Amino acid sequence: MKKWDGVDSPSTYLFHVFCFFVGFAVLAVFTLGRVKVDYSDGPGWNPCSRLPDGKPALSEDCVSTLGFAAMAVPALLLL
Repeated sequence: MKKWDGVDSPSTYLFHVFCFFVGFAVLAVFTLGRVKVDYSDGPGWNPCSRLPDGKPALSEDCVSTLGFAAMAVPALLLL
């Protein structure tokens, strides 16, 4: 999970955490637990990677973006 450091306000931090957990739930449901979350901090722009055991993984930022999109699409459809 993201650290508190570098976040401007508590509400921003809570929004990121909420997006991460929604994205994590969506990832677990749609991939049936086969795709994991890569918690390693490292350079690079690629959101997809492989864990040392060979399983596919998505970065934390990618999972948060997935959660945001999962919340935004139904909201836009209701407009």
